[in-house]
Amino acid sequence: MKVKLNTTNLANGMNKTLLLLIVSGLCLCGCQESPEQQGKEEVLIMGGGLMGSSTAWQLSKQGFLVRLIEKQDSIYTEGSSYGEARIARSNNRGNDIWSYLHNRSVKEVQELIDFLNKGEVEPSHAMEDIYTTSPVTYVGRIGIYDRLMASLQRQEVKYDIAATPKEGQELYDVILPDSVLMQREYNLHSGTINPRALIEKLHKAIRKNGGQVDYGTKIQNLKYDTASQVYQLSVVKNGKTQSIIAQKVVSALGPYTSTLLRDVAPYFDTLISPQRVFLAFFRVDPKVYQSLSEEQQQKLRQFYPVINSSKGTRAGSFFSMIEYDDSAGNPIIKIGGHFQRSDIENLDQVWQKELDQTEIDWSLSSTARYFQMLDLPIKEEDIQWVKGYSCVYSLTATEVPIVSPIIGPDRTPKTDFVVLGGMSGVGAKGAMSYGLIAADLLTNREEQDSMYTVVKKALGFERLLQDVY
Repeated sequence: MKVKLNTTNLANGMNKTLLLLIVSGLCLCGCQESPEQQGKEEVLIMGGGLMGSSTAWQLSKQGFLVRLIEKQDSIYTEGSSYGEARIARSNNRGNDIWSYLHNRSVKEVQELIDFLNKGEVEPSHAMEDIYTTSPVTYVGRIGIYDRLMASLQRQEVKYDIAATPKEGQELYDVILPDSVLMQREYNLHSGTINPRALIEKLHKAIRKNGGQVDYGTKIQNLKYDTASQVYQLSVVKNGKTQSIIAQKVVSALGPYTSTLLRDVAPYFDTLISPQRVFLAFFRVDPKVYQSLSEEQQQKLRQFYPVINSSKGTRAGSFFSMIEYDDSAGNPIIKIGGHFQRSDIENLDQVWQKELDQTEIDWSLSSTARYFQMLDLPIKEEDIQWVKGYSCVYSLTATEVPIVSPIIGPDRTPKTDFVVLGGMSGVGAKGAMSYGLIAADLLTNREEQDSMYTVVKKALGFERLLQDVY
């Protein structure tokens, strides 16, 4: 069934274009539009993680009626957007586009919070629901000092730095090995970001704007009908196969991008390579943690999150943060390695793959090494395993994400279909910015800000063409 155009609204200039939507077996068929929905164009967003949700929110702000499809339930149990803490930081060594993505995201989150609180007698949403502000610690080899200082001078970052063991002792009361430096960043909303909480708020805002979020809906395939110029999707919900037709689509499918876009953009199969990474969770033995002085406990907390590259090798580098406190108030520490990657045999099953002993040992020894650097009386045997899980990085060759229209005839941008892909480990802190850029690409909206233009180009269509051809 086609959704009919309201000719009265068209005559009044209230409706420019209404997209065709065919749904078989869904309750939308034959439904009457509510007054706030009338006159809005419809956009289908595939993937309800951070990227898809932020794009859907941005489109709803621009007046579009969005429909967000997510294969999981409202409570995430797997996927790259799973979890309660990711590192959020303003300072990014060497390349300022990552700083922009984070800082702009903070502004966009504030707009989201203001929107959700609008009309409420008692505001129930706050930035602190999303961000935990704390110093971000960076540990690296002294060889990066000049590049680091040049980067810090370009960016608006409050920081201090120790480049010798003596400075480490005097400034931070830590034991810095020779040829290792420690820098600490102090910015509002730098620390950690909570993906779970942000997704929940984005979905609430989308619905408040009249949009729709379909949970438990798995996309089986996607094709483009050249004759009618529409995208045809086959989805499964509650065991039933249903058909959806849309004229504007956003893909935020993470590691499933190449599989589900094989008929409309097959080149993503060579552009994005999913790799498994793992995350391990530990706690200090509660008896040992409680035996620490108040100052030592505070020190442990204040030196997370951390990005530690002091070993000087990719395999030895790690990121770590406090995910949450257990019921007794002991911090649960999460650690992973950006370059601790492995091939994937079955993408649907990789999320349940348990850590092997080698991965657990690497995580344990890396955590113990960091405690030693902090000069805390915690031995490796005092650190207790809590749990672990597998995650997936969607990697491009340069590890810079893609936010771009797909390639149309004559190698021109097909602006009715935008892809966010290849996020690897850099997605969460800049999610709201990626969503903004994707929405703008779909609606031909431009900003005059010079850094916005630089970032949009770095992620966008020209870069996609270069990668493909």
